Amino acid sequence: MSGSSYTPSALIIVTGMLLTGCLSHGQADYKQQSKRTSLGDLANKASKQQVAAVQMSQSQRSAALASIYQQLLTLEPDPEIRTHVEYRLAQINTESFEAQSYTDLDDASQADSQVLAQLTKNDAALQQLIDEYRQLLQRYPQRTENEHLQYQLAKALDLQGKLDESLAEIESLLQHYPQTIYLAELNFRRGEIYYNLQRYSAAIQAYKQVLSASDNQKYQLNSLYMLGWTEFKLNRLANADKAFLQVFEALVASQQNIPQVASLTADDFAFEKLGSRAQNLAIDTQRVLSISLSQQLQAQSLVALVNDNQSLPYIGLYQHVLFANLATFLLDKKLNHDAELTYQAYIDLAPNNIWAARFSLDLLDLFQQQGKFTAMHQLKQNYVNQYGLNSAFWLNASTAHQSELLPHLLSFSDEHSRRLYANAQTLQGNERINAFAKAASALNTYLQLAQLPQAKPLLSKDIIHDQYLFADANFEAKQYQAALDSYYAIAYPPAEEESSAALTKILQQSAYATTVTIRELIAQQDTNDTEQVTAFIRKRNQLDKQFINQYPQDERALQLATNAAQYSFDSQDQANLTFYTDFVLQAYGITPLTSSSNTVQTARPLSDTAQKQVQFVSQLYANSLYQQEQYARAEEGYILALQYTDPQTPSWSEMRNLLASSIYFQAQAVKQTEPELAVSQLLRVAQAVPESQYAVNAELDAANLLLEQQRWQDAVEVLKPFQQRNPNHAFSAAIPAKLAQSYEALSQWDLAAEQLLLIVAKEDSGALKREALYTAADYYLKAGDNNKALSTFKTYATTYPQPFDVAQEVRFKISEFYQQSGDANKQYYWFKQILSFDRQQRQSDADAIQARQVELASIAAFALGEAEQRSFAAIKLNVPLQTSLKRKQDAMKKAISYYQQVLDFQLAKYVPNATYNLAEMYRQLASDMMSSQRPGDLDELALEEYEILLEELAYPFEEKAIEIHISNTQRAWDDIIDQWIAKSFERLAQMSPALYQKQELTHEVIDAIH
Repeated sequence: MSGSSYTPSALIIVTGMLLTGCLSHGQADYKQQSKRTSLGDLANKASKQQVAAVQMSQSQRSAALASIYQQLLTLEPDPEIRTHVEYRLAQINTESFEAQSYTDLDDASQADSQVLAQLTKNDAALQQLIDEYRQLLQRYPQRTENEHLQYQLAKALDLQGKLDESLAEIESLLQHYPQTIYLAELNFRRGEIYYNLQRYSAAIQAYKQVLSASDNQKYQLNSLYMLGWTEFKLNRLANADKAFLQVFEALVASQQNIPQVASLTADDFAFEKLGSRAQNLAIDTQRVLSISLSQQLQAQSLVALVNDNQSLPYIGLYQHVLFANLATFLLDKKLNHDAELTYQAYIDLAPNNIWAARFSLDLLDLFQQQGKFTAMHQLKQNYVNQYGLNSAFWLNASTAHQSELLPHLLSFSDEHSRRLYANAQTLQGNERINAFAKAASALNTYLQLAQLPQAKPLLSKDIIHDQYLFADANFEAKQYQAALDSYYAIAYPPAEEESSAALTKILQQSAYATTVTIRELIAQQDTNDTEQVTAFIRKRNQLDKQFINQYPQDERALQLATNAAQYSFDSQDQANLTFYTDFVLQAYGITPLTSSSNTVQTARPLSDTAQKQVQFVSQLYANSLYQQEQYARAEEGYILALQYTDPQTPSWSEMRNLLASSIYFQAQAVKQTEPELAVSQLLRVAQAVPESQYAVNAELDAANLLLEQQRWQDAVEVLKPFQQRNPNHAFSAAIPAKLAQSYEALSQWDLAAEQLLLIVAKEDSGALKREALYTAADYYLKAGDNNKALSTFKTYATTYPQPFDVAQEVRFKISEFYQQSGDANKQYYWFKQILSFDRQQRQSDADAIQARQVELASIAAFALGEAEQRSFAAIKLNVPLQTSLKRKQDAMKKAISYYQQVLDFQLAKYVPNATYNLAEMYRQLASDMMSSQRPGDLDELALEEYEILLEELAYPFEEKAIEIHISNTQRAWDDIIDQWIAKSFERLAQMSPALYQKQELTHEVIDAIH
């Protein structure tokens, strides 16, 4: 079917040909407005006499009224009244016609003859009405009611199928009443008549008049739709397309009150998801739009249409549907190439939209069906580039979108990389190197995708083979660093798992490949760049060591170890030196020095060469460990080396002294971790090497270690005698601190506090004195001496306002003392102190205020606010109102000032509660005012006026309460929900039920035949 012969078949929503209306007043606008009833409104209501209700049907009512008006006419009233009666009688006859004419036609039980008789009767009644309308219009041409009467006449003629006569009445009505309330409807009917008469230009002007008219909601959508069709009939396709877009916009907008439609996004939008009536119109509009575009430049025209109308509110929601429909239409017409261009046009238009990715797959299917393999490969490569891990799309994509794309990305990138790798193997020279570089890049793209956690269930093979191909490709491309990284990742995975023999072989090959590749890297380096060369040689030694550890039975391991030992020594690489030393010792059957055994080995017979090697590596090993302060292992090395050293040589005495030093420093090294062992080590110095100078300081160090061993009572017993024997020793000055530490450990808090106060008394001003004072107060608290603790904390609070965070904590502790003792006034005093110092700190250095200090200030402000709120609530509003109200408002202002501070601190834990309390004070004030004591000297009218005055006074406070509660509930839009926000919702439902406790209303649109 061609576009020019196609006619609209969609369901058009129009107003029925009902003839009702008020002849004297026209149609009335009814607006429902939610309004709270005030006392003033209640006072103004007048009582009305109740009349017993009588049940009448519409037809009964019309008949009764017609009879009454007919009787009035027989009384021959004055002309004006008679005219009014005649118009009213015409209205009643119209209503009666509507109520009776088609009521029984839907009854399936009626015989055809009954239906025919009813239709005949209806036609006669309709003709009678038309005659009445015309008679009245002729007799009273200047009556204001004629606007409505002529409107009814036009519709009645339309019902009779007399389109020309109906059109003439419509044109006459619009001429005489250009601002008629029926402007939208009449122009719509003009448009329909002109369209049916194929007077398309006139129809266009009529439909545009509908769109520009006010109150055109019932006809707007159909006018847009018919405007598009009319432009289409005139072959003004671009104009038609714009009109059809407006239809889509109106349809989507009309469905926004349906939750399942309003929640649709461009990802899942389809017109089929709209309501059933909207679907039909949307489907028909889509089809005619596709027809129109197919008669233009197809995809080019659609792209231009979409680009020119990006300002439309909803076009981003459904524009992909337009491209899909056009492609489907073209495919149905066997225009495959044009369909391809359509998909490609959308991909070019919105490359970062999920529908571009989906259309790429549709395009790929078309290529495959036609055997366009080169185009398929290019499209797959473009797909990976456009939507892969490094693309802007992927970085901003949702999890669902990534899951949708990932299978295709894996398949396309895997296929592409293997094709490049196979091609590279066939080349030579620089071409081969460049080809392998491209293959490595493609393999890297695939591996990045395959290593995503969500990709694992999508893989049908173990990616380690692809990882090995990636490493080999980099090696062949002479990209040795990338090759090394890849080989290493394969050879030494983070988590060891059981492997098959084939997989183990790949791991071993990769491990050895790392040692080969690192040597290629070293060979590439500039020898003048010593830092870089040294770094690579260090890496080489590391890889050699890993290979020996992982595959000690491999014949290549001994060669790697032999080559690396000398360099490890020269470079003082302790890790590699240790490794290769143990390797040499094991080679000669000697237990390695790194063994967990504490038994020192006895020298065993070795060849001269072997003996020198053992002495050399063990002594070198010991010296290296000593330099690195690994004294225990150095001791073992020296003991082993001494077994293979001649006592007559100078190195013998040197190693003996180093042995003593190693024991001494072992004690120093384990003081924190193994203090008991450290004490025994210090005593062992004199036993092992009595001639050493290190034995002199052992006793003093042992005393210190007792403290570090937490042998507190022993430490106390040692410290006092030491002080007596060495009163001038520098260590004696630190004894009070050591004793305080010991008493603390023994939980003798009061004694520890006394020692700290001695330090406070002796120390000059400084951090130590301040910290000692704070700690003393804390110790008194632990000892249960609250009086001394409180006194000391007060001293601290008045002496040290800085550091701010500690001072605030102290003030808070003091407030807690008074909370426990029930002294609320003093507790509130310290809360005020907290707020006062917080303000000072914010003025001087706000950056010093951290989260904890904000919380303390919030606690203080909130507690003070609650206290003032309780005072506010306790004040009763009595006569005279202005006196008690002033007191209540003063208390309220104080509470507000504290709550406002809580809000300023912006601590989410307290803000909703404070906001709720603020609102409740305003609500409470309004409620208390309305329930306040009334003057006893007022009469009924005066008291009523006083009541209204109270309401006027209370109303702003109640509105303020609602406003604050609303601000609290709005935090829910930021995903902040707690009991106080919920309570605000509950309170709003009580205070303003019209807005917060209303039921949703739905409206059915009536379809009528026209």
